[in-house]
Amino acid sequence: MARSLQATKKAKAAYSRRYRKENASKVREYNRKTVKQRANRNKARAMMVKRYGKRRLKGKDVHHKNSNPNSNHSKNLAIVKAHHEGGVRGNKNASGKHKMRKRK
Repeated sequence: MARSLQATKKAKAAYSRRYRKENASKVREYNRKTVKQRANRNKARAMMVKRYGKRRLKGKDVHHKNSNPNSNHSKNLAIVKAHHEGGVRGNKNASGKHKMRKRK
C-alpha cells in the first residue's frame, strides 16, 4: 500500500535529521567545501565585473575553464552565455519557461 504524500514527507525529514546527527562531521565538511566554492565563484564574477563592467556581463555566466572554482586566475576565467534559466523542469522554483505541460 502506498504512503500518503504527508507520510512520505515526514519519513524523508526524519531520515534527513538522523543522517545529519549520525554523520555530523561529513555534513560539516561538505558545507564548508560548498560555501568556499560559492564564495570563490562570487569572487570570480566580481573580478570579471571589475574588468569588463556590469553591463557586459548581464545575462551571462563566468566560466572556470578547468572546472575548479577555487582557481580564479584571469586566464582560467571566461564569459559565456547563461547555461540555465532558473532551474529544471518540474522544479517548483523554476522560471515560467520551464513549466511542465499537462499530458493529454
